[in-house]
Amino acid sequence: MYTWKLTGHALKRFNASCGGRSSSSRLAIVLQHCGPKTQNRGKFGIYRKRISLWFREQGTQVAQVCKKQFEFVAAQRIRRYIQIFHLYTRIWDEVALREFMRSWRLRLARNARNFLISAAGVTVYNWDRDRISDEEINRYNREIDGIYRLRDSTVVCAKCHLRIVIDVVQPNVKYCECNRVQSSVASNQDSDGWQPFIERQDMLIWRKKEPDSGGLFAYKVYGSFSDVTADDFLQVQIDVDYRKQWDPTAQELQIIETDPKSELSINHSTDIIHWEMIWPKLFSNRDYVYQRRWIVDREKGLVIIVSRVTEHPDVPERRGTYRVKTYWSYMVIKPYTEFHEPGIEFGLTYFDDPGVAVPSAVTAWVALRGLPDFLVRMRQASKDYQKYKLMKQNATASNSLTLPEEDVSKEQIKVDVEDNLDDKESMRDYQDPQDDSANDTNKLDVTHDVQRENDITETENKDTNSTPKEEQGLLHYFYLTKLFAFLDL
Repeated sequence: MYTWKLTGHALKRFNASCGGRSSSSRLAIVLQHCGPKTQNRGKFGIYRKRISLWFREQGTQVAQVCKKQFEFVAAQRIRRYIQIFHLYTRIWDEVALREFMRSWRLRLARNARNFLISAAGVTVYNWDRDRISDEEINRYNREIDGIYRLRDSTVVCAKCHLRIVIDVVQPNVKYCECNRVQSSVASNQDSDGWQPFIERQDMLIWRKKEPDSGGLFAYKVYGSFSDVTADDFLQVQIDVDYRKQWDPTAQELQIIETDPKSELSINHSTDIIHWEMIWPKLFSNRDYVYQRRWIVDREKGLVIIVSRVTEHPDVPERRGTYRVKTYWSYMVIKPYTEFHEPGIEFGLTYFDDPGVAVPSAVTAWVALRGLPDFLVRMRQASKDYQKYKLMKQNATASNSLTLPEEDVSKEQIKVDVEDNLDDKESMRDYQDPQDDSANDTNKLDVTHDVQRENDITETENKDTNSTPKEEQGLLHYFYLTKLFAFLDL
């Protein structure tokens, strides 16, 4: 078929080159020479010579046509290669841009929500959605009664109704002398998984494994302090400035935002708090962002404090500090009589995960060593709160004297200072004739109390700094972080 087409094409070109003849006559000549009834085959040889002659004459034109065709094909190929080059150049630019964006997404993955909020200029915490509800607060109204039942079922002998020894015998406590096997069997009823863990003076501590926590424990503390008022104990929990005075592990502690519905109330408040805790050099510091709601119910004679972790746009995660993601706690304080009278009992239940995998044996040893000491320190801080408050008031008064208004003359300032000194002299000379035992106390100067408080603070700081191995070692810090993210938490 291809041969026949080529032959037909050649014949057409040959007929076009032959002038002066019609198409029918030329076709007749071809058919005459190529017909099947051709008798003289020599005539076909003559026709073949004419074809050869035509090809020689048209060779130059054929070569030029082939050259143009080759040039056209080559140009098309080069054009395609250039298009492919530009295409891959754009693709690789897009890949590089995509890789750049991916790296930024990885950097902002931990803080994507805060980044988007701050980029949009929004710094509002959704209180309606995240506020601790009244139902959750009311859930702990019977917490002290529940601790009574837990104590009776776990650390009180069912036979003689006396206390069972947990770890260390405490003075002024009558313990069971029955068979310990019988006592222990009778003391494991209705405990809800809580096991007695530590007993110290005026304190009992239970613990139980928290589900889905990798073997971490939740802790429940019961304390009965006869020398602390409920008002002062509450202030120790909620006064962040005072916490920084007596807790050396508090790197940062501040209230980020307060619920607008509780700003004008003195009996309840809901705050967002950021607390960064100092850890040893081998570890990153831990910080908490949590919501804390407390309420004073004077009719029921209770103080309830509930805390749990949250997120706030003003406190994004920072490099070099580990953000604790899991934390919750609730504390109930009940005074013996009145809130301003000494004598309270309290229950505290809490759990947090600082993100450190430590064997349970090490955790138990650290808790046994540090947990009671921290509770004792908290108790002492409650007893010293009034001194701290007095010192703060005196500092404020001193600043108001040393920084007068511009329109007050120096003579007037001098008179005010002398009047103040005269008042202090009169207070020093005052004695209550009906109370001879208070003579020494009434003669004390307020400034002397302030100086004494400063000396005590410096002594404590010196003791803390002078014994880093004992008081600020790895286990001590781990204990403070793992077990006590609750006072300002």
